[in-house]
Amino acid sequence: MEHKEVQIREEKFVISEKAKRFAFALMGIGLLLALIGYFTYHPHIEGFTDEQNHHVAIKRLLASILFNGYFFFIIATCAAVFIAISQLANAGWYVAIRRIPEAMSEFMPVGAGIIILVLFAGLTTLYHWAHDGVMESDPLLMKKTWYLNKGFFYARVILFTSFWIWCATMIRKFSRDEDKLSTGLNDTTFFDKSYRLSAFFIVVFGFSFSMFAWDITMSLDAHWYSTIFTIYNFATGWVSALTIIYLFTWWLRGQGYLNIVTDEHQHDLGKFMFAFSIFWTYMWVAQFLLIWYANIPEEVAYYAPRLFGSYKFYFFLNIILNFAVPFFIFMRRGAKRSRNVGMFVGTCILLGHWNDVFLMVMPGALNLATDITTDNPVGIIETPAQGIGLMEIGFLGLFGGAFLWMTLKALTKANLYPTKHPFVMESALHDTGV
Repeated sequence: MEHKEVQIREEKFVISEKAKRFAFALMGIGLLLALIGYFTYHPHIEGFTDEQNHHVAIKRLLASILFNGYFFFIIATCAAVFIAISQLANAGWYVAIRRIPEAMSEFMPVGAGIIILVLFAGLTTLYHWAHDGVMESDPLLMKKTWYLNKGFFYARVILFTSFWIWCATMIRKFSRDEDKLSTGLNDTTFFDKSYRLSAFFIVVFGFSFSMFAWDITMSLDAHWYSTIFTIYNFATGWVSALTIIYLFTWWLRGQGYLNIVTDEHQHDLGKFMFAFSIFWTYMWVAQFLLIWYANIPEEVAYYAPRLFGSYKFYFFLNIILNFAVPFFIFMRRGAKRSRNVGMFVGTCILLGHWNDVFLMVMPGALNLATDITTDNPVGIIETPAQGIGLMEIGFLGLFGGAFLWMTLKALTKANLYPTKHPFVMESALHDTGV
């Protein structure tokens, strides 16, 4: 039997100049593209005044910021959830890569700030229900007045995001204090603190994330609702977070870090990516098929612009990137352990779920039929260039670069893996068994 020699030692991450330049270049190019996209976007909709056309441009700007901010925020939040769930499961294998999701979660305050700023600046611009008099005059929305009102809406978003950020911050603190203050591997003081907080966090998160997803994305189409929309949103953030952890692990190992991480850890992360890509597909198909089969006008209104309008290409791209690519390429054992294959599939998954959030947000936010600045009847009114453009790509680069930089900075704040975690040896000796 082969014996593996393991050495638990301090590993301090140092950001290379190349990584630093890449992150800042991504932010700079992203901001430039977003500005070019906004100032070159001049919609000319028949029957609209110049002021109304300008209003359309503002809507698209705010919607682009919202969907990109939401995408990276739920990834950072799901990274914290990954730690909490692993903690509650008493998982040992993940300890070697734990500092990566910890670092990713440091983006949460920035992501939450972006979302809240957009909501305060453009709630009535993006959300039909927020217009004065709409809730009282619409028989269907009238029943939702107790929930969909500005005061309660803002309070929920601020309270939920603040609580999640506090929990993630404390989980990181306990983990770093463990390295500094723990007396050894048998000292479970900080492990127990993290366990109790994780239990509290997960219970509250399960309920609060449901309402958060309803608020930010589902209420853009306020007449419509889905009973599995929350799980669908969570699946998108969850598999995206797992994918970034997987890619970061490969990258750090390639830089000579994470001496106790092996292909066994990559394999398990790859299995999670594969499994939850299928889970996302199940949620996506279940939601779509039930609505398609019932064919109720109030429900199919959500899919009409996405399946038959200008978003049709992105609708089918969703299936290819988020299901077909991981299913047909990542099923094999060797694929999960291959750096090149993993990088390709991981990139496809991230772009696919960015496209998924684009489809959640943009059609509802840019549906001019729900805008009281027009006199058009309720329905789907297509606006010019509703596909992915420079604004959307620019904010992807800007927020993606910020996410990357904050994660890299966070990795420098502690050892690259917990050296005194009770399960660190179990993680170092991890073997998938196949």
